[in-house]
Amino acid sequence: MSHTAAPATPWGSPEPAGDTRGTDAPSGASGNSRTPEAPQNQRAPRMAIIPLHVLLLASIALGCVGMAGALAGFWWVLPVAVTVVIVQLVTAAARWLRLPSAAVTVLGLAALLLALTVLHLSDHALLGFIPTPETFAAAGQLWSDSGSFVARQSAPYGNNAGLALVLSALVGLVTVFMETALLGLRMAGLACVGILSLLVVPALTLPGSVSMWGLGAAILAALALLAGSRLWGATRQQRIAPTPGGLPRALLVIAGVLGVTLLVPTVMPGFFSGAFPQGSSFNSERAAGVGPLRAVGQDLRESDRVQRFSYTTSDGQPKHMRLMTLSDFSQSEFFPQTDNLEEGLDSIADPDTNPVSREDPVTTKVTFENYSEHWLPAPYAPTEFTGIGNEGWSWNPRDLSVFSAASDMSGGTFTVTSSAPQATPEAMRSAASSGANDELADYMRLPNEMPESISSAAQQLTEGAGNDYDRALALQNGLRHNFQYDVNAPLAQGYDAGGLDSMEQFMETRTGYAGHFAPAMALMAREVGIPARVAVGYLPTAPVGDPQGGERFEVGTGDAHAWPELYFQGVGWVRFEPTPGIPTTPEYAPESGNEPGQDASGQPDETPSQEPSQPEEPTSESTDEQSQPPAPETPEPDEAQQETSTALMIPVWALVLGGVLLLLLLLAALPRFLRGRRRRARLADMVNSSLSPQDRANAAWDELEDLSVDHGGSPKESDTPRVRARRMAAGIPAASEAVDRIVADVEHASYAAPDASWKPSASAADLGKVHDELMHRANGGQKFRATWWPASIFRR
Repeated sequence: MSHTAAPATPWGSPEPAGDTRGTDAPSGASGNSRTPEAPQNQRAPRMAIIPLHVLLLASIALGCVGMAGALAGFWWVLPVAVTVVIVQLVTAAARWLRLPSAAVTVLGLAALLLALTVLHLSDHALLGFIPTPETFAAAGQLWSDSGSFVARQSAPYGNNAGLALVLSALVGLVTVFMETALLGLRMAGLACVGILSLLVVPALTLPGSVSMWGLGAAILAALALLAGSRLWGATRQQRIAPTPGGLPRALLVIAGVLGVTLLVPTVMPGFFSGAFPQGSSFNSERAAGVGPLRAVGQDLRESDRVQRFSYTTSDGQPKHMRLMTLSDFSQSEFFPQTDNLEEGLDSIADPDTNPVSREDPVTTKVTFENYSEHWLPAPYAPTEFTGIGNEGWSWNPRDLSVFSAASDMSGGTFTVTSSAPQATPEAMRSAASSGANDELADYMRLPNEMPESISSAAQQLTEGAGNDYDRALALQNGLRHNFQYDVNAPLAQGYDAGGLDSMEQFMETRTGYAGHFAPAMALMAREVGIPARVAVGYLPTAPVGDPQGGERFEVGTGDAHAWPELYFQGVGWVRFEPTPGIPTTPEYAPESGNEPGQDASGQPDETPSQEPSQPEEPTSESTDEQSQPPAPETPEPDEAQQETSTALMIPVWALVLGGVLLLLLLLAALPRFLRGRRRRARLADMVNSSLSPQDRANAAWDELEDLSVDHGGSPKESDTPRVRARRMAAGIPAASEAVDRIVADVEHASYAAPDASWKPSASAADLGKVHDELMHRANGGQKFRATWWPASIFRR
């Protein structure tokens, strides 16, 4: 083989003089061996770009069908559709002009930014479409508003400007990703991941929101991508380790779609505590999986107070209006008991079935305004209900909560008679321990995965206390003194209230709201031998004038609360207040924490505030009334909340920029990763004794071809292997012997008669020699492109 007339660039010039194409093949070529395939064009035909983008548009539209289940109405369709169309028009034009694939991706992201600016932020942009710092600030506000909206509303979600921006950005990013995967990398299977990502959002937001229509549309979209990529030239043909056939691919895609939509929500922690918590306060429309404690947080985060009901009392004092209790703390989300209930409400007045004290009865008349909860609000302990009928109601003899299968009570009224437990420090301090009472065993049961931090804190706080009352007081005041109140931090940090999963992080951060403090004290009480449960309901509120005379108490979303109830022999179930956001504690459980054996005194329990209640947000008065621990390194509540809020206020432009940079880095590294994986597979094939000698020789030849293409070679379809190798060897004379062995092997495999004893002579070291010589003779730009953006990856 002559090397004197060949150019330095591999496979890049006309043939040397005197060569005749095809004359280098030995005679007696066998037809039963594979002839090396000519390299394919580096790009799809120009006209294929249009149908491929139409296919992409249709696939994204089908993928969005599954999202519709978590969204109410079609308010989101137009902005999302316009965003996708703008992105596709720009990327299609860039593909038509045959710009580098990386440039197409960057232009797609720029088009996405333009679309979001025009559609959602034009009032804050220069000339209505040029982003400015004010644009990003407005986007950050919309982003924050969308989080608040989703946190306090139920799925399916209605129209919201911030949520429209988030959805447009999400689907727009998926569009850029799928376009790059399908037309840039020519990996239709990778593009199908975009379809799955569109289904993950509703699947993790609202269980059951992905209907059979959504599943079918996603499967159809994925199959269309696979089929269309072959039809219009967006699939790279692999000659080494061929991909599975059409049926296995289709089954794999269908299995992936079903797995994402059916399995992922059951195992992902985000299903209950992700960035898009589902549920809607105290109403029957809350999504499955949302417990009452999480609903408390959603009510407290509601920016617009919604009045639920109002009431008047015979003694003129406000009450804790109790809905239900929680006693099973072993689950990832706590729910009340709804089985073994007594039908009808007549029997609740019978002392034999409801053996609570009837001393000092108080009558409360309740009028519902905007109330659609299954549970009836009433002071504890109720002994009689009137004006509500008996049909359709049931009550729980264990906690005296009242339940209805129906939920819409708006406009109705009823009257309840109740008698509060006669709790005094003396009676509770002298009460015998109830921990060994078999009837209270359910209220002593600890979860199998009890956080060690709760157990150790309970023992430390109650050390030295000689009776259950002193232990309960120590637990209450320990939580009030050493923990901070914040209703937003748990949601932002992923441990919103609701179940056992949130307790460990709450104990670590020492920051939360009533949905954390109440179960924490209940678990601690059980740990030290006191029966305990958690009550959920509403706080007392300030009186307002009643048009019919007298005063009434209005209760709204901002009054939602949870508190622990502990059992004392001879007294009954007694409420405690461990949440530091509440300014006062019960009069029998003073925050001062008197030493055991001393008389107790404290703030009156039912003293209303002077302003309309926002009870779970500490005010200046409540801060003054609370005693804080003398720990200089621990910030005051307001400072702690301010630091938490500052740490969480990440500008949206920083999030977007970080996401774009991460996407660009991944896209930049992907070709190198794919090229390295292909190279390793071929080297493994060369030494794989289970493959035929012909396949092993072909693996070495395929790798040699790709090495040349990566370093700027442009082989012709009409070239024989010998002609191609001659040109390459002329550019790297030091590796000519390695090239000769590789081409001799592929010629023998392609043209020679079958010989069972023949084995390829080329080795991985030969390919390594070729690679080293090509890199040695390449300039800086050629080395960079060969390493990070190898051209062989984009060959068909």
